[in-house]
Amino acid sequence: MMKDLPVKFWEKRGHWVINAARVGLSVNHGNFATKGEAAREAERLKAQFVLGQDVEAKAKPKLFSVHDALDDYQANQELLQTKSYHEAQKFNLKLLAAVKFKGIPVGKHQMERLGRKAEREDFRTCIQLAITSEGKSVETMQTRRKHWSKFFKFAAGKGWIDANPIEDIQLPKPSKKDVRAPKVQPGFIAWLQTDALDAHAAAFKKAAEKKFKHGQRNHLTISPAKLELMILLSITTGLRQGELRALRRCDYSPNRQIISIRGGIDHGTQTIGRAKTEEGQDRDIEVPQAVCAMLDDLLEKSRFQDFDDLVFPSTTGTPLRKNDFCAAIKPMRAVCPFKDEETGKPLHFLWADMRHAFASNMINQLGANWVDVSESMGHTNPEFTKRRYGHYIEDEEKSQRKRDAAGAVLVNRKGR
Repeated sequence: MMKDLPVKFWEKRGHWVINAARVGLSVNHGNFATKGEAAREAERLKAQFVLGQDVEAKAKPKLFSVHDALDDYQANQELLQTKSYHEAQKFNLKLLAAVKFKGIPVGKHQMERLGRKAEREDFRTCIQLAITSEGKSVETMQTRRKHWSKFFKFAAGKGWIDANPIEDIQLPKPSKKDVRAPKVQPGFIAWLQTDALDAHAAAFKKAAEKKFKHGQRNHLTISPAKLELMILLSITTGLRQGELRALRRCDYSPNRQIISIRGGIDHGTQTIGRAKTEEGQDRDIEVPQAVCAMLDDLLEKSRFQDFDDLVFPSTTGTPLRKNDFCAAIKPMRAVCPFKDEETGKPLHFLWADMRHAFASNMINQLGANWVDVSESMGHTNPEFTKRRYGHYIEDEEKSQRKRDAAGAVLVNRKGR
């Protein structure tokens, strides 16, 4: 005679489960509020198995919890993601599991319930309120939605639910005005190429000496010569960081002095995928002659000489990590003499500011030629570029009109 299926309280999840391995299910099967409910379900599963019925087909979809789905999803994603991005994902999904829907934490709900069409509107509203009532910035709200929506998209792809229930939630949108670009001030780009690079070179030498003496890992992995070229490429071509990391030797045409963007590093991974936008994919960017000369020299000295090797690889030939860029900027930021024009505090510049510097320079040179600027930036369309950067021209023209109006009251006093 078949033994009873054991039941136990799973402290990690806060509910009762069944060790249903004997009938072909998991050792932590189900999601029960009381021991009695678990015991009754264990008896039913045992009876079904003895009678030869398909237990998994009838019982598992009903009892598959969100916690179980989250565990499966994170195990799948951990193999693809960088450690820092995976940690951020785990943090955000933990918050999702704790959100209460109809008085019960989302993690304890049955997965199929959240996918029901009848529940979808209520659940969407619940998630929207959970994000907006947290009191965080617009950027943080968008981050929450991104991680949560990716999970439900994965669940839908697995067939656990019919559709992503939070795909269309409404959240505040970031300001149409770019908040980074105005911080690219006159003299900032010249400083990046001189004193800033000197600061990085000094920090790089000190870190290398420390590693030599103590056997520690050098946290500065980008050499001064390589960093200089990466900065110059960023401020003269507008390459995104992911595009720069994915740039291969075959993407560069020295005779034409052209770089072709054929992909970018997928966010949160070390995998080369497509560029951020369809318009950014397969675009050609003109490179100044002086920068081409430096690029030719770097490629000639590189020990990675295959046709599809990276232009800026790590020491093992893999793409550089996002953290490598953050570490390179840190000693430069520490000696930055510029102030934030809005707050008066030290300028906390980012690598992305180099792309913004390219955009502002293009606008200064080409004016309101949004088609050409958009093409170089790899934006979705010229209208997007105008919305994001058009205030440069509009604000300057408005300021000049105010100067002219104020100056109209002045009397020309020759000889005074």
